[in-house]
Amino acid sequence: MRFFIVLCLISVYLCKTVFSKCNITSDISGHKEAQCKHQGLTSVPINLPPDIKKLDLSYNNLTRLDANVFLKYKYLENLMLDNNDIRLLHEKAFNGLYLLKYLSLSKNYLNVTESYPMEVFESLKNLSVLDISRNMKTQKYNPYKIPVDEIGNLRELSIDLVFNATFGQEFKKLFNLQTLRFDYCLVNFLYNGTFSEMPVHIKEFHMTTCKDFVVIEVDVLVPFQHLKVLNLTNSNIHLTQALRLLHPFQNRSMDAILFRGITHSDSQHGLDPVILTPEMMRYISTICLKTLDLSDNKIVIFRNRSLVLFQHPECFENMMLSANSFSLETWAASFFIFIRRMINIEIFDFSYFPLEFKDPIFLDVVTNVNHTRVEKVQSKMTRKIIPITVTLTNRKLKYLRITHLMATMIFREIKIINSSLRHLELSYFETDIFPILTFEGFNSLEYLDLSGISSEITVGVGKVPFLIHLKTLILKETKLIGDLRNLKLLNLSHNLLDNVPMVVTKLENIAELDLSHNQLTTIGKQTLDWIDTQNEKLGTFKLYLSDNPLICSCETTTFLRWIQLTKVKLDNNGNYSCWVASRNNINYTRNVIADFHQYFVNCDSTIWLKLGISLLVSVLSSLICITVLYNFRWRIIFFFFRNLRRFAETGLQLTFDYDVYVSYSDDCVCFVKELQEKIENEWGFKICIEDRDFIIGESIATERATSINKCRHIIFIVSPSTVENEWNHFEIERAKYEKFSKNLQKIVVITKDIALDNIPVEFSIIWKDVLLIQWPVEKDEVQMAWQKLRLWFF
Repeated sequence: MRFFIVLCLISVYLCKTVFSKCNITSDISGHKEAQCKHQGLTSVPINLPPDIKKLDLSYNNLTRLDANVFLKYKYLENLMLDNNDIRLLHEKAFNGLYLLKYLSLSKNYLNVTESYPMEVFESLKNLSVLDISRNMKTQKYNPYKIPVDEIGNLRELSIDLVFNATFGQEFKKLFNLQTLRFDYCLVNFLYNGTFSEMPVHIKEFHMTTCKDFVVIEVDVLVPFQHLKVLNLTNSNIHLTQALRLLHPFQNRSMDAILFRGITHSDSQHGLDPVILTPEMMRYISTICLKTLDLSDNKIVIFRNRSLVLFQHPECFENMMLSANSFSLETWAASFFIFIRRMINIEIFDFSYFPLEFKDPIFLDVVTNVNHTRVEKVQSKMTRKIIPITVTLTNRKLKYLRITHLMATMIFREIKIINSSLRHLELSYFETDIFPILTFEGFNSLEYLDLSGISSEITVGVGKVPFLIHLKTLILKETKLIGDLRNLKLLNLSHNLLDNVPMVVTKLENIAELDLSHNQLTTIGKQTLDWIDTQNEKLGTFKLYLSDNPLICSCETTTFLRWIQLTKVKLDNNGNYSCWVASRNNINYTRNVIADFHQYFVNCDSTIWLKLGISLLVSVLSSLICITVLYNFRWRIIFFFFRNLRRFAETGLQLTFDYDVYVSYSDDCVCFVKELQEKIENEWGFKICIEDRDFIIGESIATERATSINKCRHIIFIVSPSTVENEWNHFEIERAKYEKFSKNLQKIVVITKDIALDNIPVEFSIIWKDVLLIQWPVEKDEVQMAWQKLRLWFF
């Protein structure tokens, strides 16, 4: 009887145990990692290797962590539990994790007052990073009752800043804490004593998500006497108030003060645009500061040149002032003299002045990422020209951006002497005379953006110097060019070019040329020969010609034949819209080339007559054979293709039950039926769709993963509801895994009624492997889309 009871208990336990299909990989050091995201797990799986060092259980359905759930995984060093529904932690939840260094519980439902029992962190003696941010969902008083004194080695803590925040004595015992992050902010007031219980040796303080205006008493940062980084980016604090907080740090050294986007106009609190004075800058001007970001703060005036009163300009390495509204009209000379005194500056950003530009690009000091779109403001100003010569002698300056300016002065000359400058942007100036660029001594410039310059510059006047190290040149919306023989990429898009400038053919190392969005009707034979020569010499050449008013006529037949025969990589696969003069309509170059004789029969009667006579005998002799092959061409092609594919798959020991898996949301059911009719009934492929092929009663996650594994290809039908559909995100992640595992052959994305900017970001990792079709509305274009899809699967 006792044995029977034990057996029953074991059976019940096994029924409740979660076995998951996690992705087990090894890092470069050979340490095992378990990727268990988007598995629909309700408890921690037990079938993972016991020696894993990293476990990611994010985006599951965990609601609690019971005692000893990680006891088997005693070698864990990194544990991620983000984006679950965890509300309760057992005091022995992390028992046995003595080696754990990183723990993240972000975006759950852990209340700072009730969810952390005593001794919950007792085993985590080596924990270095703890992230329990974005857990608070309501704005009410919640005193902190978190036993952080059990994790004395903690160096970085990310936590919510709750309403009326009061921290307990246990926080003072975090003797090794270096970085404090408040990633989610519900406070309205910060008092002088708010952080009095925090350890005094904190070096980094981040508070970046306070959307409601926060009233701050002036001594709130006094407890942080050793602070090196103060980051208030995008919190609603107002620059005037933030500058007053710096009095504890005057006459000291700091690594970074990041005050970007902290000023928001608010009539309710009497918040106005910023007028900075020497009195307001009196604390910050005494600090020896490496990085300063005052971007996007509605600064309208610097009175008495308060911006150039810093006592230690030699300390600056990075300075960002973009997207404000102040003018340099009266003190420009002092400003540029001050820049010259910043002898160690590496990154300087002075852009988007003096108006508010749509979607400005801000420099991230941590990652230095600056590759997103920009838009040119269309309004103009009447200006009095005040020419300025800027001389840069700083050998440490590597990144300089001065873009989107509407000012009353111009740069007459920018002179760079013996510079290590790598990245230079001088774009979208409202200027009548573009500055002369002079490089004296050595130069290392690799990236140059001169887009949006409205002035007409002729080649050979010495405006653009010879830059031997230049790799990327951006010349959008301009006609500017110079002697750049070693250039590899040239972007001349969004201009009004009606022919390709011959100077381009003098650039010996060009491997990528963007001529899209111009006024080209064709490309001359001399330029085409140069492009073919470059492709043969360099091994590859990319040419972009989309959105040009190309013409398909007798005069452009050479260009059309070139598109068909060239080995150069063309955008849109060489299929461009063109105006067909003989038919007085718009068609696509691929269609025109396919019926070349029909379109251009009258261009040269003699040539076509000779060609017709020479082909007549062969046409007549092979007419029957051609007719048979034509009528049964797809069946013959599919026969050989399928047999060849089966032979290859047999050699690779691959087996597939389906040809195509279709991922879709409810708003695309009608289109899926049409897709099913085409693929199965007309093309003869076998597809797998959820509503028909999934086994009832099986786990939905298991069915999706298994079905994708059994398919050669996958189609994602991306619609507006896809963004919110968690199962679609799961299928994307599964497709990534199958693609990386070499099981999945092709990934096709069909977009319907959704802009490309709104496509789920999960595609970004495999975007180079994705075949994209933006499903059209016009009947002729829909037929071309079906044809493209059919060819891809073939």
